[in-house]
Amino acid sequence: MTLAIHLYRRMMRRGRVIALVALSSVPGLVYWLGVFDADSGEAAGLYSEIVSAVGYTFVIAALILTAATLREEKDAGTLPYIYMRPISRPWFAAQSIIAGSVAAIVIGIGSWLATVLASIAVGNGLGPTLPALSLFVAAAIGYAAVFVPLGYLAPRSLLIGLGYIIVWETILANVVTGLAQFSIWRIALSIYAGLEDDFGRVASDTLGPVTPGVGGGVAKLAAVVLIGLGALTWTLRRRDAL
Repeated sequence: MTLAIHLYRRMMRRGRVIALVALSSVPGLVYWLGVFDADSGEAAGLYSEIVSAVGYTFVIAALILTAATLREEKDAGTLPYIYMRPISRPWFAAQSIIAGSVAAIVIGIGSWLATVLASIAVGNGLGPTLPALSLFVAAAIGYAAVFVPLGYLAPRSLLIGLGYIIVWETILANVVTGLAQFSIWRIALSIYAGLEDDFGRVASDTLGPVTPGVGGGVAKLAAVVLIGLGALTWTLRRRDAL
């Protein structure tokens, strides 16, 4: 796991971590401002709605972070030195995605903690916040599996990633119902909906045709990871003839 540790440390520079945690903590701030004067019943109900909608700030933070997993190594010209190590391309790809996933999970936990603090601040307690951790963890893993290979493949990976988030997940997935099944955020939300009853009852508008449930969501997430792993492995072999 030496490579994964190296990539993780390279990504998680202090200034970058602070900035991305601040960006992904916007849902907590919005929740605190939105329910500051609300009664306890309304505050509990709004938690899942705000986290599921405003949580897209975490998605952008995950894009910025995970796309840099191999991109920075490639831009710095250090990948050839890493290639010299006796490591297979599938294991190379797996460690890269693991590093990106763990880094994104750390940022996601920071985002989730912001919502926890907001919930406590408005007197709502920890109850509604605990299942939401699954949303940020699942989204971190799913987006890392997509954006780590993208960062290696495309020089302008941030623009392409933003296009995916804005055009595909936000617009097309709402218009073309079949595309919603390929939305990482909706897959993560389906897991969250399976754990949070209050959100599960109103999740149809957010999830569209995606069925709420932990089992189905985890299975889809595993498929995304396998596809990302396969794509990155193939690309490493194809582009570097190794």
